[in-house]
Amino acid sequence: MRGLSFLNCIVVEFAKLRRSLALLLCVAAPLFVAVLMAVIFNRQGGKDLAWSMYLTGNAATWAFFMLPMSITALTVLIAQMEHGPRFWNHLLALPVPRASVLLAKLLVTLLLCAAMTLALVVLAPASGLLADALTPGRSLAGSPDVSALAALLARMLASAWFLIALQLWAALRWRSFVPPLVLGIGGTFVAVAATGSDLGPYFAWLIPTNALARSGDAATTALIVGVVGGAVCSVLMVVDTRKRLLR
Repeated sequence: MRGLSFLNCIVVEFAKLRRSLALLLCVAAPLFVAVLMAVIFNRQGGKDLAWSMYLTGNAATWAFFMLPMSITALTVLIAQMEHGPRFWNHLLALPVPRASVLLAKLLVTLLLCAAMTLALVVLAPASGLLADALTPGRSLAGSPDVSALAALLARMLASAWFLIALQLWAALRWRSFVPPLVLGIGGTFVAVAATGSDLGPYFAWLIPTNALARSGDAATTALIVGVVGGAVCSVLMVVDTRKRLLR
C-alpha cells in the first residue's frame, strides 16, 4: 500500500505540473544553451573547431550556469505549488505518509532534471549541425560523439543530486520564494568566482562542473560527494521539512 501511495504521489505531482511553468523551463533551459553556443560559433571567426570542443562547450555552459539556475527555478516552482495557495495542511492531512509526499517531489525534480539533460544531448549536436551549415569559412571538424556527450552530462546529473536536494529543501522549508532564490543565485555567483578552487569538488554549486575535470580523481570525487551528499541531504530534508510545513 505504501508503494502504491508513493506512486500515486508521483502521478499527482506530474499532474500539478500542468498548471505551472516548470515544463516550459525544462524546454527553455537546454534550448537556450544550444542556441547560445550555435550563435557564438556562427559569430566568431578563426579556425575550424573540433566537434568535441563544441559539445564540451555546451556541457560547460550547462554546468557552470544554466544547470544550477534551472535547479533553483525548478525547485521554487515545485514548492510554490503548495506554498502559494497554502495547501500543505490539507495535503499532509491525507492518509499518505508525509515522507512519500516529500520524496515524490524530490523524485519528480530529479526526473525533470534528467529530461533537461536528455534534451541537451539532442539539442547540442542539432544546433552544431545547423551552425556548421550556416557559418561560411568555418566548420566543425570530425563528427559529433553523442555518446560521449551523454556520458558527460549523465555524470553531471548524478553529481547534481546534492544541489537538487539542497535547493528543494530550502524551497520547501520557507514559504517565501525569496530565500531559496537568494541561496541559488548566491551559490551560483560564488561558484563562478571560485572556479578552479580546490574546494570545488565539495561545493554543491561547483560539483557538476567538476565532471569536466581532466583529472579523473577530481571528477570521481565530485561524483561521490554529489551522490552521497544528495542521499544524506534528501533524508535530512524529509526529517526537517515534514514537521515544519504544518506550522
